[in-house]
Amino acid sequence: MRMLPFLLFTLFRSRRCLCISGLLLLPLSGAFAVDALVAPGAEVRIAAPKAGKTFLVYVPVDYTDKRPWPIIFCYHGYRGSSTTWPFKQVTKGQGFIVVGMNYATETYYKKLLPSETAAEKAFFAEALALMSARLNVAQAYIFMGGYSQGGYSTTVLGEQLLEQLAGRVVLGAGRRDVDMNPPPAELIRGHPIFYGAGELDEPHYPRAKRASQLYAAWGADVTFEGWPGETHSLSRNWLAKTKMREWLIAHGPVKQVESEFEKAQTAEKHGRLGEAFTLYAQIAEILPDTELCLTAEKSAKQLATQANAQLDMLEKTADEKPYAEVVKALVAVRHTYAGSVFAERAAQRLTKLLNAKADALEARAREAETQKDYVRAIQLYELYLTYFAEATRYSEVAQHLKVLKKRTTH
Repeated sequence: MRMLPFLLFTLFRSRRCLCISGLLLLPLSGAFAVDALVAPGAEVRIAAPKAGKTFLVYVPVDYTDKRPWPIIFCYHGYRGSSTTWPFKQVTKGQGFIVVGMNYATETYYKKLLPSETAAEKAFFAEALALMSARLNVAQAYIFMGGYSQGGYSTTVLGEQLLEQLAGRVVLGAGRRDVDMNPPPAELIRGHPIFYGAGELDEPHYPRAKRASQLYAAWGADVTFEGWPGETHSLSRNWLAKTKMREWLIAHGPVKQVESEFEKAQTAEKHGRLGEAFTLYAQIAEILPDTELCLTAEKSAKQLATQANAQLDMLEKTADEKPYAEVVKALVAVRHTYAGSVFAERAAQRLTKLLNAKADALEARAREAETQKDYVRAIQLYELYLTYFAEATRYSEVAQHLKVLKKRTTH
């Protein structure tokens, strides 16, 4: 597993193999196992205790916890079961976490009544929370989609969760309410929707066509695909007929890169270099070899070189400058590069300096104690406790002073 080193900056394009612990898995035996490990590229079933349901999660093969990942919630078709199809296949197993959802209630599953979504929304929230606690989820890039019944569900539940979704993918389906009960204008305006159906899929193709036109009329950003020669049972070569992966990338990772790059530039402009470095480093890994990611990689390297040079100089000259001056400089570096490995390095150096100074004062106190100058020893120990509360031996010194005072007052 390649990691960003502590002292030196290395290439961002390494693919780190991360194991995810803490997931509540449902083995084939039906018994729950806690803290099982799941490698990138694996698909597991997870229990949602509050909903009393399970769902599938697929972790992309290129997953690393060093950056946030877009996530797709997939709803299955009628008489189906939780599945990550077709999104795992469409994305080629890369770039997106895919969650295969079950339905929370039979009532909603069978009729998709807009009035029966409370349990579905709660289950969605629970699944998202479980994923977010274990995986690095990009909260601004949550997608929902499904095929057939799952597509119709995406027009019902999805419309009630528009504020949380970066886009929806409706496949082999129309809109459950057709042209009735349109979604709030302020939420549907500009909302990305991908519609797709086989051109021989009756009656779903004409329904999909009409629904896509309605959404466009309501102001949504609609992409429609009709797949030649495809019925409701998609053929093996169906994937070659769709640009869905490109759509997902354009509305997920591409927008993510653009948004995060803007945040990184703002942070750098305002002197929050640790935040800027971390964002640039994350961006560089999202879409390697694209122009903006290469620029982010270059910016991260420059900031890393600058930070390392500052820290190296401070370490080389630490013995030549007053303690207070060195501490002030390291505190400034820690603040400027907060949230990055360079802040950690500055903090470690501060701890080292602090302990060295504290140890020297403790040695003077113990020398006075050895010479039975207890008044002087107590004064020095109290100075230690006043100025070195963060020292490693603080607790031991405090306990020793307590014992010394008790012994010398009798």
